[in-house]
Amino acid sequence: MLFAVALACGVGSVSAQTLEQDEARIEELMAAQPAAASAHAPAAAPAPAYDDSVNEPPVVAAVVAPAPGANDEWLAAPAQDDSIPFGELRYHVGERVLITTTNEREHNGIVTSADARQVTMEIRRKGGLATYVLKKEQILRIQPR
Repeated sequence: MLFAVALACGVGSVSAQTLEQDEARIEELMAAQPAAASAHAPAAAPAPAYDDSVNEPPVVAAVVAPAPGANDEWLAAPAQDDSIPFGELRYHVGERVLITTTNEREHNGIVTSADARQVTMEIRRKGGLATYVLKKEQILRIQPR
């Protein structure tokens, strides 16, 4: 406790009596601070020198794709094949599918039945529904819709 009182008396003797004296003391401390900080700070690393003496024109380059080669099939992403195998068509009864036949005709309809040899589907036509029976040999591709 006695130490705190002595410290307070010591601090009181350093403080200024008027506001102007206090401001002058603050200004004096702030002016002295950068000089003290620079004395303790390590020297800054020199900035890297940039050689501006070389007067070469800038290089402009175009990127050209290489010519196709014999082994380029690995470069292309594999095609996304969402087709349904004929053997799994029986699990899609009641669903809409697009069947492409070997003669490139497309049949968009609902599968009503399917077995190992053929598929039966209903297709909406003018005037109602048509029932198609397509043999396995006729079908090229089956896609869900």
